[in-house]
Amino acid sequence: MTGLRKVRVVALDCDGVLIDDTYLAMIARFVTEHGGVYDAAAERDVIGLRDIVVAEKVTRLCGLDQPAEETLKQLWAARQEYLADHPIQVAEGARDCLAALGKLPVRLVCYGGRTREHTFDRYLGDLVDLLDPAVPYVSINEHRPGVDHITRTVLGAGFDEIVFVDDVSRVAEDARAHGAGFIGFPSSPAHARQAEFMAGYGVRHLPGSLAELTPELVEIVDEELATSTHWRR
Repeated sequence: MTGLRKVRVVALDCDGVLIDDTYLAMIARFVTEHGGVYDAAAERDVIGLRDIVVAEKVTRLCGLDQPAEETLKQLWAARQEYLADHPIQVAEGARDCLAALGKLPVRLVCYGGRTREHTFDRYLGDLVDLLDPAVPYVSINEHRPGVDHITRTVLGAGFDEIVFVDDVSRVAEDARAHGAGFIGFPSSPAHARQAEFMAGYGVRHLPGSLAELTPELVEIVDEELATSTHWRR
């Protein structure tokens, strides 16, 4: 394993990377059940934003005559129904992946749209020993897509010193805009459009499993960042 020229942080999204995504399929189902059309344009517009903004867009998409706050309550209720049939599970190989990445000279952090107690502690708390001891988890709902908040505000790093691993293309777009590293992880059949969007933004790396999210892949991204070749033009 070689040294790294640029990368000092690897930041992994929880939902859709380390645990099952519970939003993409649920939102698609909610929109169609409430009279909206859930196509590529709708998905690109809705996914990866603050909860209340998602609710505002879904309200308009479905033509609902109600405040966005009411739609948000309905979305939360729909998610609970979805979870009854699709309980959250930790992704296969999560511990092995984090242990392997932890051998790199980087800070390893997780992030997500919920509070640490809501998501991270509940499902990934037993993996905290593998993450950065000072900042194992960052909540980003009020700061989405989150690239600037995590990189600058929370960690004080340079954009070319961090690699994000995420299942949502809006984060890829944000990472590219700031010159940060990005590895796409469209983790389910529901993410097919997200993979297409990522490719359209110039994402080079889309591992199909956590077993493919290796230190060697991070080293490749590091070399790309060091030579300004990470993003396809």
